[in-house]
Amino acid sequence: MRAPERRAQLLEVARKVFGNSGFHGVSMEEVAKEAGITKPILYDHFSSKKDLYLALLDEDLADLLDKVREALDSPVGNRERIRRSFQAYFDFVDEQADGFRLMMQESVGAEKDFRERVERMRDAAVAEVANLIERESEGRLDREHAEVVALALIGMVETAAQRDHAAPKEQRAEAVDTLVRLAWRGITQLTE
Repeated sequence: MRAPERRAQLLEVARKVFGNSGFHGVSMEEVAKEAGITKPILYDHFSSKKDLYLALLDEDLADLLDKVREALDSPVGNRERIRRSFQAYFDFVDEQADGFRLMMQESVGAEKDFRERVERMRDAAVAEVANLIERESEGRLDREHAEVVALALIGMVETAAQRDHAAPKEQRAEAVDTLVRLAWRGITQLTE
């Protein structure tokens, strides 16, 4: 297997292993065993357990942020942008449950490097959402208030997306619709 494919495989295995037991409950030996390789091969790709975990967080956080950016940049109306960005969070939780669990654990975890990674992604997401809110309010909402609204929206969707993540797709879609109605009514009333 070539190095990029091996790295991707190791990250996928690590995501599952860390997702089940957390950073402190996993050894490099366990990851190597689960991947069907030796520890030296694992260390060829990642210099330490922390390096592996940071690479995993970076990949998952970048994936989520890319999906949110794509939704916010879509050439549709603002209500649909809200829907797509909320759906991006729900899809990430549904499709990358282990990655999302790691992200949420590390947002309050003891490891400073891990928390900082999650905070940077969340700050970037807040900035993206605040940019859209500020721009679309056409000066009626200043940057400070746009950031408060953006943070509230992100917190709301992160929390709701974690609830019943194994529910049927229709139920998950209804939850997104409910959040969109709440957010849309709130946002459109802010500038009146």
